[in-house]
Amino acid sequence: MYRQLIILRKDLHMSSGKACAMAAHGSNAWFMKLIRNNTKYVMDSEFERRRVYDPFSKEKRIVPYRHPSLYQWCKDAEANGQNYFYTKKISEENGFSNLELVNKADVTYHYAATLTFDPDVYENWINDIFTKTVCEAKNKNHLLKAVDKAKELGLEEGMDFFLIKDNCLTELEPEEIDENGVGRTLTCIGFRPLPDEVAHEISRKYQLYK
Repeated sequence: MYRQLIILRKDLHMSSGKACAMAAHGSNAWFMKLIRNNTKYVMDSEFERRRVYDPFSKEKRIVPYRHPSLYQWCKDAEANGQNYFYTKKISEENGFSNLELVNKADVTYHYAATLTFDPDVYENWINDIFTKTVCEAKNKNHLLKAVDKAKELGLEEGMDFFLIKDNCLTELEPEEIDENGVGRTLTCIGFRPLPDEVAHEISRKYQLYK
């Protein structure tokens, strides 16, 4: 059996809605990282994104396009400080495509993700009943003890567990200012789905959230 553990601070006196939102962030963090790390920008087939700089050159140089229009569009994009330009096929003659330059805003696209899961996680959590446990920490220091325990067990922050910090736009006051000048407050820690015995080893000193 696999279990996802979320530990939420009690001393912040969050409203029920706020606490639910923070717990949801803790639950989603692992899955959202998987999606972000495995998602590609895909243009519809009628468009093509063309590189300005030659990816095979050791030095930064313009891609040596043979088609005169492509080469000129490449130089124009470089002059505008752009790394890519976009083309659309308007016709095809004798096996050659006639192209027109298009703005990025006119390109239609979608995002596609290919995710790979450990068989145990997929079979015992994703394809099972999504077992979750939400516990409470008395304060920030108490919450951070779960981090210490997780590291003792060989878990890594940003891979196996995630510290959730609120941007303090509603009911919480900032406890710290991040590198971007945004006030943040640590609210909870969310773990990826773990074997039951590992989750219990972390949660045994925390009571269920009330």
